[in-house]
Amino acid sequence: MEGQSISVSPYETDPAKIPRNDRYADVPLYGRYGPAVCDFKPQLEHINSTSSQSLRYWEDVLSWCGDSNLVYKNELDDDGRDVFALGSIIIKSGHLHKTPTRDYSYNDANEVAAVAIAQKPLAKLGIKVPEIYFMGKIHGGDVLVQQRIPGVGLNIAKQYLGSDEMESFKEQARVVLRTLRDIKPPSAQKSRSYVVPAPDPVKSHRIRQEEADIIFSDMNTDIDFCFMHNDFTESNTIVDDGKIVGLVDWEMAGYFGLETARQVHLQIRGPRKESFAHLESNEEIKKILKQMFFWRDLYDQAKLNDV
Repeated sequence: MEGQSISVSPYETDPAKIPRNDRYADVPLYGRYGPAVCDFKPQLEHINSTSSQSLRYWEDVLSWCGDSNLVYKNELDDDGRDVFALGSIIIKSGHLHKTPTRDYSYNDANEVAAVAIAQKPLAKLGIKVPEIYFMGKIHGGDVLVQQRIPGVGLNIAKQYLGSDEMESFKEQARVVLRTLRDIKPPSAQKSRSYVVPAPDPVKSHRIRQEEADIIFSDMNTDIDFCFMHNDFTESNTIVDDGKIVGLVDWEMAGYFGLETARQVHLQIRGPRKESFAHLESNEEIKKILKQMFFWRDLYDQAKLNDV
């Protein structure tokens, strides 16, 4: 895997310095953030407050979120949420949709609880999880406001990285997995669950039935219920200067166990090898497939034990 031969840092965050042929040049707010003095920062007295005054404050913040600072538009679900970037914060909200958004209360509660669990263990590795600034309903819709972690998404940086650099990131990610593997569920817990259990995971987390079957089916008899991020993709991995510096999007986290998270990773989170098997005879396409499947063996048990 070789990066592009362009004299730009893989960790560049200044939109003015991003080459026009960068794969993400048309979405400069996506996956790149370099803090500036003038960046919007939430007022301390309103952080994690749902007082009437604070709700008015967060309503004002939400009013500043529109097409100009849209990071990700959810076009798959009419009742889904979009993601916005405003200075030092990320806002998840569906306020631009014409139809009411679905209930995200379980997702948000789960994310808040998961980052609280992961914060200290990952801080020891020099890795941040997003601080939560607000979770609640505004105009009837669930809104989550969190810290925007400085750095670049690995899925973006990889176009400028060589094989050795990407392998280094994968090994660092395996250290993260081993760290999370050491976090055990509450002693009374006897089955897999999200950190904040949901009565109907398919409905509340909008996961496919196939994913629910992997995690919750009686056919899964694995007794390992260790804590897992459960969406450890390149796009959720924030990097800078050769190091993983952040891990985001914890709404799918739970006490699922390493093997169950591996199966979700292989069958749900990324492309399946069998879908592209007929293309592997083409050498040019084979190189593209190698990059596409690079993150696929992240949970390889033998390599995890070698970390």
